Amino acid sequence: MGETIRENHFVPDYVSDTDLEYFAKSGTDKRTGWGDNPALLIVDMTEAFVDGEYITGRSDTGQAAVEANERLLTTARETGVPVFYTTPISDGTLPDEYRTTSSEETELSEERRRIYSSAGNAIAAPIAPAEDEVVIEKPAPSSFFDTHLSNLLHYYDIDTLIVTGMTTSGCVRATVVDGKSSNFRIVVPVECVADRSISSHNMSLFDMDMKYADVTPLEDVLETLEAMEPMPAD
Repeated sequence: MGETIRENHFVPDYVSDTDLEYFAKSGTDKRTGWGDNPALLIVDMTEAFVDGEYITGRSDTGQAAVEANERLLTTARETGVPVFYTTPISDGTLPDEYRTTSSEETELSEERRRIYSSAGNAIAAPIAPAEDEVVIEKPAPSSFFDTHLSNLLHYYDIDTLIVTGMTTSGCVRATVVDGKSSNFRIVVPVECVADRSISSHNMSLFDMDMKYADVTPLEDVLETLEAMEPMPAD
């Protein structure tokens, strides 16, 4: 039973067969599959997360995810799939003390302001939004919390959400959980998400695949999109 799950799901080598048997017993290892109307949601692929010059960034994993997202974005646009982006809310719209929970060193406070500045919050250039694509500023890890994302998706009659971005264990996972809770089918392309921690990345993908999403190789996602009838333009 464990080997079957390993063949069809994202399972790190160090996950035990005993764990997999429990997931299989409860049926949480099953695939949800795609609906009829997918959308692409790119979560926080900003300079502050993909550029190692920032304390929140890791260039090797971040830039690889940017390249993978560029491929996915090209296919999504060609097939008329709606594209949405999120970024963290900028410090310019918040009180100076909002992100400070305790007395912190000046250097760290300044670095945090740099992360949430217009430069830090800029989406990586290769996957920059088109003029008609929506960018949502969010105040919390989940793209759904205190935003109008769900309303927009319902407006477009979306039933399947392809979630990509950074970080896998943080904002991506929070978005996936809330998306699942909102009754969307969730697909996570493996190569299109990244994290500062490889172990957190791998375990988060495994956890999402067992409970909330179909974690799928990028090539399979591209193949599915290319086989769909192009969605009509508004």
